[in-house]
Parts: sequence; structure tokens; C-alpha cells
Amino acid sequence: MSTIDGAWNLILKAPNGEQQSVLTLKSEGDALTGTIANDSFGVQDIEDGKYDGETLSWKSKITKPMKLTLTYTATLDENNNIKGKANAMMAKIPFTGTPV
Repeated sequence: MSTIDGAWNLILKAPNGEQQSVLTLKSEGDALTGTIANDSFGVQDIEDGKYDGETLSWKSKITKPMKLTLTYTATLDENNNIKGKANAMMAKIPFTGTPV
């Protein structure tokens, strides 16, 4: 089991305020699967997930309030927390994640 497997409290620091989600990850080799759940956007499957032992990356698609694909890139810090950016259209939104 990888240190990234499991549930994470994810906080996106969006321009309109912090968005909290629960990210659930499972790694198999370099493939990364799971879901991201948020009260405002519901539950989305992770797509195109990858983990190379250092960098995590995945995409998720929201459908409300509009259709949008978010592309996430992150690393684990020395405290085993996730830190990265989500790309949404032209914006790069910083986020952090801590194990549940």
C-alpha cells in the first residue's frame, strides 16, 4: 500500500473562497484511481491518474455550476501531506491535502 492510498481532506484555495473536498486515492503501479467529493459539486471519478512515487496527477470533471475539467498536479511533503495546484481554464488554484 502506498502512502497516498486512502482518504484525504483536500482544501482548494479558490478565488471565491476555500473549497473543501474528500479525495480518495488508490495506486496500482503508476496508475492512480479514486474519487473526489464536494458538497457543491457532488462526487467525480478521478481520470488519467498517475503516481510516479513523487508526483501525483489526475483530472476530474464537474458539471455544475458549469462543465469544467480540473487538472491536478501535486507532491507529498516531508509530513506526508499533499500540496499542489489545480488548473481550471486559465486559473491555477493552490490546494493542500491531509490524511483523514
